[in-house]
Amino acid sequence: MKVGVPVKINCKVLMYKTNTAFLTLHVYLIPCDPGLQQAIDKRQLSSGYKAIQKPHPEKSLKMRDRFILTADLDDAEIYPEKLKLRYESRDPNFFEVYVENPDRKFTLKLTKENEHQPVWTCALRKDEYQSSAHIQVEHFVDKHQCDLIARVCNIGPILDNLFREGVIQQEDYDTIRTIPTTQERMRKLYSGPLKAGGQAAKDVFFRILKKEESYLVADLNRKES
Repeated sequence: MKVGVPVKINCKVLMYKTNTAFLTLHVYLIPCDPGLQQAIDKRQLSSGYKAIQKPHPEKSLKMRDRFILTADLDDAEIYPEKLKLRYESRDPNFFEVYVENPDRKFTLKLTKENEHQPVWTCALRKDEYQSSAHIQVEHFVDKHQCDLIARVCNIGPILDNLFREGVIQQEDYDTIRTIPTTQERMRKLYSGPLKAGGQAAKDVFFRILKKEESYLVADLNRKES
């Protein structure tokens, strides 16, 4: 490699789902190196991210070639546009795949720059990228909507955390903060950001509620049992 000789090596594709409100994937293309994979696993999993296991590329790839990752979803955002295959032991770069509200299986493809035939393809199914508690969380938030609107008191920190997690954007955050009563703020939260964000946003909302309104959530859970 130092004298410019092309070197082909076996590679792995590592994929992790973050715990943000909307679907965000971190996709790494790395040389086969157990130590490097272990370091990436430790960094991602310690942040609460979930690994998604997928087959690796069958053919060896050439070091220093650039690769492009694509998804067959019109609203998918993928950054950076391309990555160079190289050995980075300390802080390897990765593709970030962002999809606001995926509602079906979709395909990811990795292709060498200026070529059309993918070197790696995988299908991502809903049960792989959705939380196993997805249905349960949505059911709780929707089922107890009236109680939550009437009884939530600690609305300030809830809005702050929803803003920090990306469920609420700056404009909605500022608008809701100006509403005088907690009940009307909650109604606006339900009709706006939570409705737009779908199940993933409600998942984050429920997690924040368990922290900021633990006694209320416990009481509502007791009523269900």
